Amino acid sequence: MRRLSLESAAGPIGAIVIIVVLMSVAMIVAGTNPIDGFSALILGSLGGRSQIGETLVTTSALLFPSLGIALAFRAGLFNIGAEGQLLIGALLAGAFGGAVVMPPFLAIVIMLVLGAIGGGIWGAIAGWMKAKLRANEIISTLMLNFVAQYVTLWLVTQWLMGPAAIGAETAWLPDTYWLPTLIPHTRLSIGILIAIAIAVLLRFLFARTVFGYELRVAGEAPEAARRNGINLPRLTWLSLTLSGAIAGVGGATIVAGELHRFNTQLSPGYGYVAIAVALVGDLDPLKVCVASFFFGILEAGGLAMQASAQVPKDTIHVIEGIIILVLAARRYVAQRSERVEGGSL
Repeated sequence: MRRLSLESAAGPIGAIVIIVVLMSVAMIVAGTNPIDGFSALILGSLGGRSQIGETLVTTSALLFPSLGIALAFRAGLFNIGAEGQLLIGALLAGAFGGAVVMPPFLAIVIMLVLGAIGGGIWGAIAGWMKAKLRANEIISTLMLNFVAQYVTLWLVTQWLMGPAAIGAETAWLPDTYWLPTLIPHTRLSIGILIAIAIAVLLRFLFARTVFGYELRVAGEAPEAARRNGINLPRLTWLSLTLSGAIAGVGGATIVAGELHRFNTQLSPGYGYVAIAVALVGDLDPLKVCVASFFFGILEAGGLAMQASAQVPKDTIHVIEGIIILVLAARRYVAQRSERVEGGSL
């Protein structure tokens, strides 16, 4: 038991060490002193109020899909569809907020609920396909990302385009529908507090509820879960639905808290980066909060690092992809070993 806990604790720390080492290698190859590169990264992400604000904005945008992915991964389900779930949730929130007049507080609440509904429906589609048709959720959730991308583009350009829109975007929200800001003169809204509240709730759910127990058993020993009467198809559908709903709320907070409208380009790939964030956070909601902040620093400081250290910002995304592969493989091997050991007892 102690060996497993030490391995679990080493996961996030090991991932961060790998990221730092790989970034250092990339800087050396580019002919840049890693100290200069990391200095540019830190100054670009934490060097002032506006930089800290943007870092926390990115942290918030990553935290919602990361928490949703962590929930699905806990059940042994690889949800690669947070990007699409986030987009659908954001579209419903933006379309509603730009078209309806009502009391501001009620409008904000409905936008967040619609975000959850949109993302939840998109996750439920993959959950139903997995539970009823035994479709591989990695492929189905990934493909649904592309469907979401083109569906939102079609709906906005054909039906929901704002009257003063320059690109594919809905009408602007009334300023009374905007989420309150936390740091003056920045884009940081209370969306990050909503994300942290969801993380605390998930931590309680995982540790203290029957549903959390069922998630863990289904993820670690599905055959044992089946023998003990856990309805795996229902759990699969519910897990992916809730996972999508959390990502969808994240999309709604981007619309209401940062962009104040829906734009088809509102996500530069948050749903994909969130996979790395969830894995680095070892699927623990509170650790995922810390990992989101770390990746927020990488994303927000990447442009400064590119300008000062001549290391392309895309290098960070390549490193994130490597981290996903390493940690996903590590988790798969660890779960396989546990199942083998459990079967031998």
